[in-house]
Amino acid sequence: MDRTVLIIEDEKLIIVSTQMVLESVGFQVESATDGEEGIKKAKEVKPDLILLDIMMPGIDGWETLKRLKRDPDTQAIPVVIFTAREHARGHQKSAEMGAAGYFRKPFEPDELIELVEKHVGQKV
Repeated sequence: MDRTVLIIEDEKLIIVSTQMVLESVGFQVESATDGEEGIKKAKEVKPDLILLDIMMPGIDGWETLKRLKRDPDTQAIPVVIFTAREHARGHQKSAEMGAAGYFRKPFEPDELIELVEKHVGQKV
């Protein structure tokens, strides 16, 4: 059974490093470099989990999350906020908006794998 993670992130280096870690343990990884592309890809691919950056060009991660959770095609996909910013308000806001979690980058590979394993298969 393919387990697919969609990374919506504008930094290519982070996409590549995240992809390498996840593929090393058997995940299939798709990516998008902005919110609009990410929403489109989420509808096409129907991933098991979305890792979503907040600060991106075009629509930011919050708006992307809002649109994903409003759309019947994507609302059941767990979304983890994937950000370099760490503050209590971000955790609270992400939970209020329906995100499954909040994960800080840069990351330790083992922590990323653990997070993804925890959330994959938890479609609502």
